[in-house]
Amino acid sequence: MPTAFAPPARRLEPADLAWATALLAASCAGHPVLSYCCTGPDAPAQRVWLLERLLRFGLRYGRVYTNPTQTALAVWLGPGQPAASLWRLLRSGLLPTALWRLRGGGLRRLRHFLAATAWLRRQSVATTRHHYLLALAVHPTARGQGQGRRLLQATMGAMQAPHVPCYLDTQLPEQLPFYQRIGFRLMGQCPPDLRAGGPPTWGLLREGLA
Repeated sequence: MPTAFAPPARRLEPADLAWATALLAASCAGHPVLSYCCTGPDAPAQRVWLLERLLRFGLRYGRVYTNPTQTALAVWLGPGQPAASLWRLLRSGLLPTALWRLRGGGLRRLRHFLAATAWLRRQSVATTRHHYLLALAVHPTARGQGQGRRLLQATMGAMQAPHVPCYLDTQLPEQLPFYQRIGFRLMGQCPPDLRAGGPPTWGLLREGLA
């Protein structure tokens, strides 16, 4: 009897939001962007809320994928979709709630981060027709097993991304060799927000194949 193989990637639906948010929160604990934007005694709740909104944004305007064991996530925006600009956040209903959730300082830092990453993306990619990897996350207990690499390659294949450039940015310099081994090329760096302790950001691009 033939063996049934699970597909390498499954596209998430709104019903997956709860467990996907928990996975993203576990994977991104201590991430410099969350530490930068979410401060104060309710910072843990702010982080979970912001990650949930990131997933909602991806589900609405892009694609969110997981692997067969549901231990990794990839959040993509497709060609022609703008990044998470303040105007798009306002249209999606995020900004009014962010005014309450992140308070004044956190929202200003989020605005600075979004503006900086948007600038770096424009400097790094010559065409608006490209895929944008908003997040790639692997649960801490599943790291070092190649699950992030396999999910990333599977999702690029599912989107026919070899024919279109793929762009991403990261605030973790230790991730640069990982993406470079998959074919991404370092395009530039956005300096940190020294006044508020913001992290630097690196932009990487994987050229599309003809």
